[in-house]
Amino acid sequence: MIGFSVMGHAGCGEYGEDLVCAGVSAIVQTAILGISDVLHLKADISINEGDTVCILNREVSESDLQNAEIVFKTMNAGLESIASAYPKTLKFRSKEV
Repeated sequence: MIGFSVMGHAGCGEYGEDLVCAGVSAIVQTAILGISDVLHLKADISINEGDTVCILNREVSESDLQNAEIVFKTMNAGLESIASAYPKTLKFRSKEV
């Protein structure tokens, strides 16, 4: 995996009170911090209302890519857990490109 995108809103509560959205946001933002502040990897990061994208720089080393994979897999595990608890609210899709 060289990155991820998260789109849309959960719609599980009023704006600012949606616990599903808050959980997803916390997991995604923590993954971004792991990539940028802990691993110090260069990535194109875009955070907008309801849409977040994080794509690693293509010149990342194999070692850094392996470390980033751990962050991404941890994020995926958290999102899958929320998706299984709220299947009508959150659609989770993982694809390899």
